[in-house]
Amino acid sequence: MNAKGDEQSGSVKSVEVAVQILDALTEATGPVRVTDLARDLGMTKARVSRHLQTLSMLKLVERAPAGSGYVFGRKLMKYGRAAVYRSNIVELAQPYLRRMRDETGHTAVQTLPTRDGSLVVAAMPNEFEPGVAIRLGTLLAFPQSPSARLGRFFEGSRFASAVLEANLVRFGLDFEVDVHGNGLGGIAAPIFEADGSLATTVGLVLSSALVDPEPAAALIAQVSSAAAAIQARYAEGATSPLMPVA
Repeated sequence: MNAKGDEQSGSVKSVEVAVQILDALTEATGPVRVTDLARDLGMTKARVSRHLQTLSMLKLVERAPAGSGYVFGRKLMKYGRAAVYRSNIVELAQPYLRRMRDETGHTAVQTLPTRDGSLVVAAMPNEFEPGVAIRLGTLLAFPQSPSARLGRFFEGSRFASAVLEANLVRFGLDFEVDVHGNGLGGIAAPIFEADGSLATTVGLVLSSALVDPEPAAALIAQVSSAAAAIQARYAEGATSPLMPVA
């Protein structure tokens, strides 16, 4: 191989190592030390340190407080937010969320599953429901949020899921009555990737009185219809092997 080929090969390997480091940070639950990265990646500390220095200069990683390891940098988080809000499935869902809001009169939302809950990536409030304010970037917490529960369930996590499973069997979605005294409830339906993993959820945020003891058939039909239409366009026929059946 000539010098130019050697240089290109070295550049590709450097990119591969950088991606491996970022993957490791993605899987971690906190700051990751150089020693741990080197061990997990099967590399020397010196090699990992060199790549971390480059990633730090590019602001893709940064040191955690008190030098306890490395975490994602602010620029990488900026890229991540842009990727989430401009992703294909978010764009695809927009007209269905709008129709769901207009036809039900309630705030329509879309979320993506995260390690800590469910991230709101689209929210279409109804002007006649001033008490419902769901902002982009809001993290809906587990176990209160039906979206977050769906995320945990279809990840295969163990928790008391009997009620959720019963709702999936009966309706194909989950819902939650107000649990914090704020007067709000939620309905959420899952949408799957072609490989059966959970891609996103869509649903409604509305008065808890409309979810207790369960949503009206018309509301369930609206959410189910929107989810089915998005699923058909995104990955038709896809479902999770964990989806319970009657």
